[in-house]
Amino acid sequence: MKKSIERVVFVDKKELINNKYVAGVGIRAALGMMAFCFNRFEQYKKYLRSKDGWINFSAGLMTENNSVAATITFKDGKASVRSGAENTEVLLIFENEEVLLSLATVPPNEVNNLILKNKLVVKGNFVYLSFFNLLMSVLLKDKQIKQLKEQKEKMSLPSLGDKTKSINFRKKEYLKATERDKFVKYLTDQNLSDYSLEDFPRLVKFLNIHYTEKPTVCIERPSILTDWFRENGFEYKKDGTPWVAELRQAHAYKHLMENRKPIIRKDDLIAGTSTTKEIGVIMYPDACGPLIWGEILTFHERHLNPYDIDPNDVWKLTNEIFPFYFKRNVREWVRSAYDRPICQQLDERYAVNFLWKSVAISHTILDYPKLLRLGLQGIIKEIKSELKLDKEANQQKKDTLNAMILCCEGIIAYAHNLSKQAAKEAEKETDPKRKAELLKLAEICKKVPENPCTTLDEALNAIWIHWVAVHMESTNAGFSLGRMDQWLQPYFEADMKKMLTDEDKEEYIKHAIEMVGCFYMRCTDHLPMVPDIGNYLFGGSSSDQAITLGGVTPEGEDAVNDMTYIYSSRLLKS
Repeated sequence: MKKSIERVVFVDKKELINNKYVAGVGIRAALGMMAFCFNRFEQYKKYLRSKDGWINFSAGLMTENNSVAATITFKDGKASVRSGAENTEVLLIFENEEVLLSLATVPPNEVNNLILKNKLVVKGNFVYLSFFNLLMSVLLKDKQIKQLKEQKEKMSLPSLGDKTKSINFRKKEYLKATERDKFVKYLTDQNLSDYSLEDFPRLVKFLNIHYTEKPTVCIERPSILTDWFRENGFEYKKDGTPWVAELRQAHAYKHLMENRKPIIRKDDLIAGTSTTKEIGVIMYPDACGPLIWGEILTFHERHLNPYDIDPNDVWKLTNEIFPFYFKRNVREWVRSAYDRPICQQLDERYAVNFLWKSVAISHTILDYPKLLRLGLQGIIKEIKSELKLDKEANQQKKDTLNAMILCCEGIIAYAHNLSKQAAKEAEKETDPKRKAELLKLAEICKKVPENPCTTLDEALNAIWIHWVAVHMESTNAGFSLGRMDQWLQPYFEADMKKMLTDEDKEEYIKHAIEMVGCFYMRCTDHLPMVPDIGNYLFGGSSSDQAITLGGVTPEGEDAVNDMTYIYSSRLLKS
């Protein structure tokens, strides 16, 4: 059946291009075959059904000079085709007949490239475009996968998932520091030349996983949030009154943090994970997530940064999650509220490049010194004080402040769940050393980030738990960690002052190096969801966070300290 579809769609392409009339007939015939398949066969029709009912929409296809124009409409489980391309949910305007015909011959990951190359202009709802691409992929998946495999072979790229690979060590002699920087207090050799990566077996293990594990899409976040919205309403509450957006999102976020799985990675010194996978891909259907919809059946075979995904998760995204956000996403809110402003039109033309910063909190450094100093309870206290003292605050400000409290409470609940999980695992642990580490983690997560930090272990765990929490709220688009050496040095110093012997001090320095190494590897535990176009434009860029080291203090003094060298250690940059 699929071969016959391909014959109808692809026959005599050059002939069709040379005759605009015939090209128009050919496109309508191709759309007609598509409609026939979705009308006749349940294996295709099921994709038109969502948990909320039939997905009804129309997609118009036309050339810039209007020489070809046709529309396919899906309504109540039936598909139909007509001439013309007006009054559609999404309109695809192609440069010419050749580009229009190529839509049926290129893999779904190449469709966005047509926009980037200025060969395709899209007007309307981009989520419907992604869904239309999915329907094309449902019909042509086998051919598309074959094309992707051919692309991969041409590029001669190695495949991920080779568990036999491992890091090879070559023992080297490293230069010792001949003198210490002014504010390096405890590192007798600030170059840390006596240490190499092989001194930290757990970090070697984590690096091997990082280099060999194929990223897997995780749908935990969208599943929990979407279920909450279905139960409690999105535009309106269950009682019919309108939701205040800030409070709705805060209640949903708190529910997410209370109910996401608390995972202590095996052998890790840092508690919590961004996803339920070893290396996960986070989905944000309320922001940019549906952009991947058209590639979801094939992205495991793309030649740059392929993702794995459980078939059950493919179906849940397609049937339950993505359809809920057809109009409940940031782009569509902007289109509706501001009548498709010029800035959005430029963004959707992928002017200069493809990006999703318009749907994310981007390039931000959070006030981690405040988190470490006050803890979330201290921040909640500040918010409540402002609510009490600002008698003239308008309702929107009150709603926003109350939403902040709910979010902080959600993060505290997640940390407490991690504490319980660590304690539970400690009960079953037979290795005394690991048992002690888990019990320590249980105590840490019970305390922070709810309360102020007093040790380096607490500070690193508090920052990481909050880092996870931030990525549960908004699309990963350049959050950064800031001046970690400056912020963590006081906790390092406080710990070192408790060490009574030189042996204790050396042992603690090794522990601090390992803690930072675990923190670095935690930061690699997920990837943002990137349509294939992002691989071409961003060079395979993964989760991007910058750490600023050294420099000067606000007073202009040398800012280099012990933690500067621990963070910049060559063995942690392997």
